[in-house]
Amino acid sequence: MALDVSSRIGSGPAMPVMAVTAPSERVDREHERLLEKFNQAVRHPEEFGGLSTVASLLDRIAVSEPRTAGSVWIPDTNARLAPSAMLRGAFPDSDIYVIASQYGEDAHRRGWLRLDRTLTPAEHSVVVDGAVAWSETDRSLPEIVAEFGPPSVTFGPQAPRRPKTLTYATADRAAPVVAFHLGAAQAEPSAEEQMPASAALLAVRVHDDFFDGWELTPFGLDRFH
Repeated sequence: MALDVSSRIGSGPAMPVMAVTAPSERVDREHERLLEKFNQAVRHPEEFGGLSTVASLLDRIAVSEPRTAGSVWIPDTNARLAPSAMLRGAFPDSDIYVIASQYGEDAHRRGWLRLDRTLTPAEHSVVVDGAVAWSETDRSLPEIVAEFGPPSVTFGPQAPRRPKTLTYATADRAAPVVAFHLGAAQAEPSAEEQMPASAALLAVRVHDDFFDGWELTPFGLDRFH
């Protein structure tokens, strides 16, 4: 709001008009700034101080919003047989992006994750219904994108040979967020190859049902710890 203090006192000079920002506007701006930083950090945690920074940003975002008493910012479930818990620490070179994607999924449930692509319900059904069976054989990064299109979010570097997680989500925040976890390309590209080797699929998780909510590829099974 603007505070007009330009009225004259006697014959003195007019005072300048000062703009005063309302407290609610300052809060909104800070909230927006934190959301922007979180969405950068969760995609590239290694460039922002690691996963602890991501958790700290989530905590700061939540301060001005209703939250469950006693909640802490760790990936949602620690149930021993939940696929999300089993995948944490299973693939050392990819672990930071596996966990970042779980933070991202938690943020999506609260409307804080900005999607690069929002799937339509029909597109989302194709991924949810087909991802597990499709991942029973070894797959690569280009094959995932060719089959399901660009991801909603990529957690990790864009370089095609590097580890990363691709997630697919819709506007329905309660719907499954499908995560494809990829490890680094194993083979060095040769001069004869028309296309260089790319990141290889390790596992896919659709939801936390132990029996049909996830799948390890043969490549992933060989590396599962």
